[in-house]
Amino acid sequence: MISLQRKICLIVISGFSVLALFAEVPNGAKETFHLKIEQENRFCLSSYQKITPTNSATSLEINRSNGVLLEIAVKQFTLGATFLDEARTNSGLSKLDLDLGYEHYLTKTLNLQPFVGCEMNEIGPGFTMGAKLNKNIELFDYFSLGLFAGLRYSTIEINNDSYSNRDISHGYLGGSIGVYGMIYNYRRPKIRRNW
Repeated sequence: MISLQRKICLIVISGFSVLALFAEVPNGAKETFHLKIEQENRFCLSSYQKITPTNSATSLEINRSNGVLLEIAVKQFTLGATFLDEARTNSGLSKLDLDLGYEHYLTKTLNLQPFVGCEMNEIGPGFTMGAKLNKNIELFDYFSLGLFAGLRYSTIEINNDSYSNRDISHGYLGGSIGVYGMIYNYRRPKIRRNW
């Protein structure tokens, strides 16, 4: 017998498939602008080094965070801001990522998006870079839903000088998955008629 969660999942997938049949974006159309809202779940593996006057020790830590990304794109160049909340802090907003990227279309509905940017969090600012793979599910003209998976590397330096010890973060590797909704505009291909 099929469980309730599997039934719901099958209904959602079937619904997206049916709606995709009615997508009106013509072949060869190029996106000129989009506004995207993503729900992101991120898993990070951090490496910290603690230096004291007597010794040095390195530790690994796994963190989970989730949040929302707002992204604007003009002619495949993207500017995004991600507002994240780390599960271990319980203090609301704990991290802000600002990313500048470029969308390279692999197929009509699949694109690779490399990016660079900066991260600001409760510990300190840092540099970040990575890439995301986005899969659009076209529902209607000018609107689509999608899925994405990403990988990023961030470096953050922590300076907690209190004469006795100093903590330094070497950075962290993060993987993310999520869903998004996107409103966009596109330029239709020119139709050439030979009379």
